Amino acid sequence: MANLRLLHTSDWHLGRRLYGHTRYEEFSAFLDWLYNCIVEQSIDVLIVAGDIFDSMTPSNKAQALYYEFLGRVSHSSCQHVIIVAGNHDSPSLLDAP
Repeated sequence: MANLRLLHTSDWHLGRRLYGHTRYEEFSAFLDWLYNCIVEQSIDVLIVAGDIFDSMTPSNKAQALYYEFLGRVSHSSCQHVIIVAGNHDSPSLLDAP
């Protein structure tokens, strides 16, 4: 029987500003790092447990980062992505287009 490799993460808060400054470079670097972990560790299932965004009305840029990341993951070894909405998330924005 093969092992199932899970990666659990949460609280990304994409779009959050820090002292009035945007942090999109940091968010992008984090998502690149996470994608590399998925590839290097041959992750089968990614679980994201809430607060993907920092607001129920995230910026277009924050949404683009999220959707681009999911697109990349769909071409990796990861067979399933489980997304759970957090208190900062709008469930309608969590489904990939």
